[in-house]
Amino acid sequence: MNLRKKMFLGFMAFIVAPLFVLGTITYLLSQSIIQQNYAEQSEFTLKAVGRNITYVLKEANYFSQASMQREDIQRMLGAKDGVDAVTLTEYDRLLQRTFLSYTPAYSVTLYDFERQSFSQGKIGYRPLSFAELAKLPVFGEVMALNGVPRWIGPHEFENWTGNKPLFTMIRVINDMYTLDNRGILLQQFQFSELNRIFNYFGTSHSNGVRFMIVNQDGLIMVDNKDKLSGQTLSSHIDGSIHLGGEYESGKMKFDGVESIVSVHHLNLDEFGKMNWSVVSVTPWAYLSGRSMQVIQWIGAITILSLLSALLFNMLFVGHVIRFILYIVNSMKKVEIGDLGIRVEANSKDETSALARGFNSLVERISTLLEDVKREQERKNKAELMLMQAQIKPHFLFNTLESINALAAQNEGRKVSRMVQRLGTILRVSFYHKEEIPLSMEIDHVRNYLEIQKYRFEDLFEYEIDVPPALFSTPILKLTLQPLLENSIQHGFEGMESSAGDGDSERQKGFLWIAAEETEDAVVLWVQDNGAGIPDDVLLRLHGTPGSRSSGGSAEAGAPMPEERVGLGIPNVADRLRIHYGSRYGMMICSRPGFGTVIRCTIPKRTTG
Repeated sequence: MNLRKKMFLGFMAFIVAPLFVLGTITYLLSQSIIQQNYAEQSEFTLKAVGRNITYVLKEANYFSQASMQREDIQRMLGAKDGVDAVTLTEYDRLLQRTFLSYTPAYSVTLYDFERQSFSQGKIGYRPLSFAELAKLPVFGEVMALNGVPRWIGPHEFENWTGNKPLFTMIRVINDMYTLDNRGILLQQFQFSELNRIFNYFGTSHSNGVRFMIVNQDGLIMVDNKDKLSGQTLSSHIDGSIHLGGEYESGKMKFDGVESIVSVHHLNLDEFGKMNWSVVSVTPWAYLSGRSMQVIQWIGAITILSLLSALLFNMLFVGHVIRFILYIVNSMKKVEIGDLGIRVEANSKDETSALARGFNSLVERISTLLEDVKREQERKNKAELMLMQAQIKPHFLFNTLESINALAAQNEGRKVSRMVQRLGTILRVSFYHKEEIPLSMEIDHVRNYLEIQKYRFEDLFEYEIDVPPALFSTPILKLTLQPLLENSIQHGFEGMESSAGDGDSERQKGFLWIAAEETEDAVVLWVQDNGAGIPDDVLLRLHGTPGSRSSGGSAEAGAPMPEERVGLGIPNVADRLRIHYGSRYGMMICSRPGFGTVIRCTIPKRTTG
């Protein structure tokens, strides 16, 4: 007999049977008591919650009323000819001092009947234009109420007020002396106090209770568990409940769980036109465990169950416990690095399967550690290649020779410019961080290309098209320079010697460096009109693990000296993959005689 059957039979004989007999008696006695007591307690709690919600809305109403009756606010709405920038700044400060000084206030917008509007709010708010306001289904009600606020709960009109947990109040602003209509106030509130109210009564009343605020259509505007907001109450209950009465409670299934659903209508008529109710949902299983009489019975049941469990432990569980301790001791040895440990099990039950699983897991960990070591070796190799690619001795030597030639010709201005560009290149190469802003990388590339243009006069031209908005994007240093160096040394090779063939446009190389922003990444482009990459070399680059679909990796081996590609391209691809992960990397498209296009994809971030 396997372990599962042994455990099942023992459990049924020594625990389930005694608990069933005693539990049945307890259940019959407690059902009516629990439901009766909870109905009274729930009514008291919901009314207390309702009073607190009423106080929160009353306070917001009073604050809004006092703010819009200020003389400076009334004068703001009296402007007829528009406002200049200075006055508008003063109005913004005024809105901040008045309406937004109230902690729950999220945003405020004032409209006059000349269709002017003044808005202020916290980060992320979206002001409504007067045209959008006029399209609200409740706009006619607001005008008819003539100063009495019209409240809109969260999710009631998401197309206009958004889907954030915000309460929106719209009211006509009357002149404080003549009571004439001066404009309209739209103010949004983020009542974090509601969460404190729900949490307070939820803790004191029942940890399993769910509180919701719903409108007359059953739309759940607020859910203290932040899961059902925006949904309808009817889609979660299997019965019907009246939302307009003062109090109603019933036992029904809520999301498939037997629960007590209670409704209390909020009396908010004096604060505006609202027809809201507060709903509480408490699982019946949780309520049954809170009866004092049940607890007493559970105490007696527990004593009997413990005696049965003790006998059960002596007869059946002992073997399992010993095996578990054996597994634990083996796991401790694995934790200190002994990956050669293996668990032996001679029984024919599930413990043998557990032993095999443990052994398989240890073997898998050992394999993964080896993979990590190999990956680290690859990273070290790529970093070594980075050091080799930073500033090559021959480039530095040739640049210094060029500077020397300029100095001999008394070209002091050009010498100064060349030294400055070389110093910038060296500064980036020796920068202590691995990532630099894209602006620094572009500056490095520009200086490098200017030096190469002097060395290879009339060999190529270049263009850099990078939006300033992307300058703060971090990028691995020396990502673009090896790609450009490859184009100059290999792609444009032979162009000077072929000059004079009559095709003057084709004899001059062109480099194009660009960047663009996608939804979650920044894409860098390097394109030349050079000789292109031979198909066999490109195919070998496509098969390396340095990029997702194509590209190169130093692990694939450097191409032969006569080939179009040097160490730079595989090095860049390997570094991008190791540093940013498999989602990012490099892709190469090339055709012999038609040039090469390289795309590098990096994450969209900003430097700190």
